Amino acid sequence: MAVEQSGSRAVLFGVHAYQHLPALDGVRHNVPALRDLLTAREAGGFAGEHCVAVPANSTPTALLDAVQDAADHARGLLLVYYAGHGHFGRDGRALLLATQASRPDRPHHSVPYDEIRAIVAASTARHRVVIVDCCFSGAALHMSGQEHSPAAPDFEIEGACVLTSSAETERSLCLPDGSVFTRELVLLLRDGLTGALSDGRRGEHLSLLTMADVYEALCERLKGRTVDGHRVPTPRMSTRDGGHRIPLAANRARDPRAASPRPSPPVAPVTAYAATRYFTGREDELAALAQEAGQSGAVCVVHGRGGQGKTELLRAAAARLASVYPAGCLEIDLRGWTPAEKPRDPHMVIAEQLHHMGYGPERVPTDLTARTETWRLFLKQHPVLLLLDNARDAAQLAPLLPPAGSPSAAMVSSRSELLDLNAHWRCALPPLPTEQCVTVWHKMGVPQDTEDLDRIAARINGSALALGPIGTRLLRGASPAAILAALAGPDRYTAFPSLDAAERAAFDSAYSALDTDLRNLIHQCAWHPGPDFAPDSLAAMAGRPEHEVEVRLTEIEQLLIRKNTRYSLHDSSLTYARRTAALHSSPEGEEASRQRLYQHLHSELQRARKALDSSVSHDERDARSARAWLDAHTPELQTAARVAGAGSRPRTAGFLQAVARSLLLDNRYIEAQELIQTVLNNTPAESLDHADATERLGEIHRMQGRFEDATAAYRNALNIYRTIGSQLGQANATKGLGDIHQAQGRYEQSARAYQDSLRLFQSMGDRVGQANAIKGAGDIHRIQGRYEEAATAYQDALALYRSVGNSLGQANTIKSLGDIHRMRGRHEGATTNYQNALTIFRTIGDRLGQANATKGLGDIHQVQGRYVEAAAAFEDALTIYRTIGDRIGEGSAIQRLGDIHQVQGRYVEAAAAFEDALTICRTTGDRLGQANAIKGLGDSHRACQRDAEAAEAFRTARDLYAEVGIAEWADICRRALDER
Repeated sequence: MAVEQSGSRAVLFGVHAYQHLPALDGVRHNVPALRDLLTAREAGGFAGEHCVAVPANSTPTALLDAVQDAADHARGLLLVYYAGHGHFGRDGRALLLATQASRPDRPHHSVPYDEIRAIVAASTARHRVVIVDCCFSGAALHMSGQEHSPAAPDFEIEGACVLTSSAETERSLCLPDGSVFTRELVLLLRDGLTGALSDGRRGEHLSLLTMADVYEALCERLKGRTVDGHRVPTPRMSTRDGGHRIPLAANRARDPRAASPRPSPPVAPVTAYAATRYFTGREDELAALAQEAGQSGAVCVVHGRGGQGKTELLRAAAARLASVYPAGCLEIDLRGWTPAEKPRDPHMVIAEQLHHMGYGPERVPTDLTARTETWRLFLKQHPVLLLLDNARDAAQLAPLLPPAGSPSAAMVSSRSELLDLNAHWRCALPPLPTEQCVTVWHKMGVPQDTEDLDRIAARINGSALALGPIGTRLLRGASPAAILAALAGPDRYTAFPSLDAAERAAFDSAYSALDTDLRNLIHQCAWHPGPDFAPDSLAAMAGRPEHEVEVRLTEIEQLLIRKNTRYSLHDSSLTYARRTAALHSSPEGEEASRQRLYQHLHSELQRARKALDSSVSHDERDARSARAWLDAHTPELQTAARVAGAGSRPRTAGFLQAVARSLLLDNRYIEAQELIQTVLNNTPAESLDHADATERLGEIHRMQGRFEDATAAYRNALNIYRTIGSQLGQANATKGLGDIHQAQGRYEQSARAYQDSLRLFQSMGDRVGQANAIKGAGDIHRIQGRYEEAATAYQDALALYRSVGNSLGQANTIKSLGDIHRMRGRHEGATTNYQNALTIFRTIGDRLGQANATKGLGDIHQVQGRYVEAAAAFEDALTIYRTIGDRIGEGSAIQRLGDIHQVQGRYVEAAAAFEDALTICRTTGDRLGQANAIKGLGDSHRACQRDAEAAEAFRTARDLYAEVGIAEWADICRRALDER
């Protein structure tokens, strides 16, 4: 069967050679091949004189004149085809079709697609088809005109079809014998269509190829294809007023012996709205939804909070699926969650939809069961796509859904996850990403150079509901700074009344659907300090068993975000939840709930730390469980501690101290110091809490290499402890001062401090304190080369740590014994100790210990000549030191890297590393570290024959070694001077 094209016109334009753009050699074949088929009687049926191939070197004016001439004379089909480069105009939105003279910086050399759109829209042709094969061609899909101003009128191309080779964000691909998209189009027109189609028809039964048939065939043929590793984009199509049924060509593969296909129903209503012209992004969700909903009988659910853009996603998918469901596309608002509205009766909905499909009143059964059966029979006979928007629950949806084996499908949006619905596919729609929010505002007309749009998008948390009102304010002159200020604080939508009302209505609708017990849990959620919580915390606040709360929380799906096993209130719901909780509860109830939370967190934190401290002598599964609890709860612990300390509540000082100690053990010094400072600000100056916080502050300073501040804090704490008579406090502060002396190379003072603290710990029977002091004394012996005494001290300390099950102390001491083995040349023993210590550090989550043990393994690699492995170990340790802010460790690791450079003859790199290490050691007051770095510089100078600089460095290093009592290294420097 030939296509009747006597009143039809076609304009074909392809550009393969350019003056300022890369050539597309394959495009030279597109227009000749396509024209041959369009003018063939057994294919396109166009008269030769009515199918114009515009010369490839034509100007924009010449092309537009050709299109205008064709549009003026076309009465049947008007076809416009373009292939070549596509790019965007200065506004970043308008699609431009490149000519031979096109250049990106001068868009007037290209053809504005909007001009072609306008010409085609004004034509009186019965059917209009535009085919665009270029990069970003999907920008041509918008059937309405590009908006140039907020007040610009819309116009549409009626009875039309636009087919593109790609989405508006994708690049099309080209082969030597033609562009990939047009090549498949040519093969389809040349060979015809055979095989099964998605709606049950077969290609060989078709006498004509409609645009829907062409689109489906191209999508199938190009699916999964790649060219030189690049994925071939999926074609896109947009239609209006039956544009998918426009016949393009005769099917040359038709088998006249085959049975005629089942006729389509006479009525094909489309009640679905088009997605807004500002619809942006969601490509992954859209592609997955279109693919799943394209399967016969599919039921697909998109769920999420109100205002996330669920309905727009369904509408965008429906546009892609128009060709798959030729019997119609019905959008039905079920009003499941509409404020002040009752959910719609599904049986009344069925009656309305049957009426839309041409059923008279006498054909719609009054019996509800019969009515449902009539509806299902219709869906089984005709391929219809249902957009069931704003569904309440599975019971409301059940009568509306397509039956098994139906060619129809349903896409459902709901604020509920609808887990009891037998859906084929589900998608929890996330907030719109920041960059896509910004793109929407640009599409609305907000200038490209507007500042802070990304910050505004972050402030609204990607709410699609907020994009329009905020974009409108920006277009009307509100500055981004003013918008940001208006969105700050808990009542962020005060300046946007419509948004505030919508968000409040969404919260009220979800809240009113909860029973009394769940509403009480929402109050507890509102009182929780944040940022998230697990059922155990909420159970403590509510004073209820954890298992009950865990089960009931799963029923609150609209107001809560669930990630893994933790929950949080949606940011936009938090304000309304707090207001509602305040209306239904007393301040005393809120305070009591939070105090129960603090007590629970304090108790569980102590339990977790005890499990980690004793993990070596007990089941390591307990340690892993405790570590997992800490990792999950640490943000909650920090926030709860900050809130607890904000109201000057002395009774929470113990909780704050416990959280600060936990953070310190995890090497999170800045966060720990913040909480310690809160305790100091809210406790009496001569109280035990104040002294403990001061001593902890000294430890934080020491760990970060701020030795002067640490010394002052330890001395202040010691004075308070003496005043109030706390022996334990005096012992801890004295031991801390010993650590400072050791770090700064004052080994005699350090040894005396350790001895003094040991006597105090022994008098109290504190075995952990004794072990700490003995290990400190062992460190002094090791540094000064008394390895036998050091080993004895470490063994004594290790025995005490093991007797009380202190994991951290054991790991540190095992690592120190590894140092002794290494210094004595027992490399195998050292390696074993470092690895054993590293295992414990990893189990308990101690990053500083991991860095120290890793650095020790690097030392072994270095001394055994495995410099690549040594450098890798030192780099790993350095990364950890820098992450946790340990300046002493950082300087030591850099010093080690300098040694590696030195031994491999990279003297410039070595000198740079030693200089960096020296700077850090001078900042921290680490005299031994300074001596090591200066000695390294001396070696570099000597290797480069800078004798004067080398001599000066060796003298300085010699003196420093002598001052700190390291005679062996002082002698090495003397010998270096004598060898000059």
